[in-house]
Amino acid sequence: MNSFTDVFNEFSQQHNQQFKLRDLLAFLDSKCQNGYFDRDVFQQLIDQIPGAQSQQQCTINQLIYVMKKAYEVLNDKINKGQQIIDQRNIELRAYQDKLRQSQTNSLTNTNKLNIEILDADIFYQGSGQLQVSVECMTTVVYTQLSSRQKPQWNESFEFNANESAILKFILLDTELLQKRGLGGVANLDINTFNDQMLHDIHVNLTDESNSVIRAKLHIKVQWIHSKNKYLIDLINENTVQINLLEQELNDHVIDLEIIAQPFRQELKVPNVGVSTYQSQPNQQQQLLYQSQNGAQSIDERQIDRLVQISLLLTILYLIIGLLNSIYRTIYLDYIVIFYCFLFYQKNYRLQSLLHIKIIMAMLIVALIQDIVWLAIYSTPYLGEFNPNFDHLEYGIQKYQVILSGLLLLCKILVLIFYVHIYSTYPDKQTQIYDQQWQSIFGLKQVREINVYRNYY
Repeated sequence: MNSFTDVFNEFSQQHNQQFKLRDLLAFLDSKCQNGYFDRDVFQQLIDQIPGAQSQQQCTINQLIYVMKKAYEVLNDKINKGQQIIDQRNIELRAYQDKLRQSQTNSLTNTNKLNIEILDADIFYQGSGQLQVSVECMTTVVYTQLSSRQKPQWNESFEFNANESAILKFILLDTELLQKRGLGGVANLDINTFNDQMLHDIHVNLTDESNSVIRAKLHIKVQWIHSKNKYLIDLINENTVQINLLEQELNDHVIDLEIIAQPFRQELKVPNVGVSTYQSQPNQQQQLLYQSQNGAQSIDERQIDRLVQISLLLTILYLIIGLLNSIYRTIYLDYIVIFYCFLFYQKNYRLQSLLHIKIIMAMLIVALIQDIVWLAIYSTPYLGEFNPNFDHLEYGIQKYQVILSGLLLLCKILVLIFYVHIYSTYPDKQTQIYDQQWQSIFGLKQVREINVYRNYY
């Protein structure tokens, strides 16, 4: 970031000389459009310089160092925070889809109890091997035998249970079984897990008189008695988490803007809008794009339509490719098709235009290969029958040329549609959807974050 040095050269070229903090702050004020550099941010920067606060002075190099460091840290936090929000949005949409499906199928009560037996701490002496039995309603299951020294099982079981069920855990000891004794017993009321959340707990196993703790069992329990309520709770929890993450992201964006403001012309940092993420279940969302010419929007229905049509074209591409592969090796086409399907799996709602660029480049290469192949091999088989060829061989070759032509036409259609998808998004080089392209081929300081994105 030479721009920091260039801007401070206007103040002084003696970067190792001590200057008063008030003079440096006044200079930063003069470089801001509104004539004011945030005092709280300036104070946080000065606190990172040893002795600057007490002496009320520092060198330009010291100030440049902490500003660069803060700029890089904030950029990193914004990128990582946006990735977490993206993942949360994907999970939120998946839960909403499951909820709609559950409501459509009228699946309200499931009464599924999941128990995972992890390990145990043993408090009594012995030498036998250990095993845990779990009883729920009329079902009894057993873990595998484990050694006595720090026993571990990591086994999961599923039960059908209702609100009257009592869970009974019994620690079985091969040494004590010979004497008709037990290692320990514990009973749990299933209503303890009525909130449907995953409980990671330790259960005390006592003797038959319930007076001495003989072992402590580590288990995970989750009781799903209402699938709809469970999904609604997950949706609400993810919505709250996304709101908190968006607010934290907005705070980072504001701090980044403050630091970059005096250097905006050199760093070419755009005005980053700040918006608090708001999400309601089943609410229609929009993808908002902030550009220098004003806000533009593409609603989620249009996004869904683009995804559906491009996926259908890709499936058609696969079918014609399979027909071609009977008589012709098309490794490159299979690579392109695989990457296309991977794109839909990993990039929900066209999150990254970088993948579209890669797909378009691969399709262009595949098109060139097909055109060259047809130019070489189509001529002998599209005209009059040549008696030098066997009839069967001639028919197969003609079939191959026709299918190759259809494959070429299909690739052109797929390529045209991907070009349409890419051209649909405005200001592609200033959007988060293209940030991977910028991070690989652009300058780091030009990376921009759009906190307006609200797809889920």
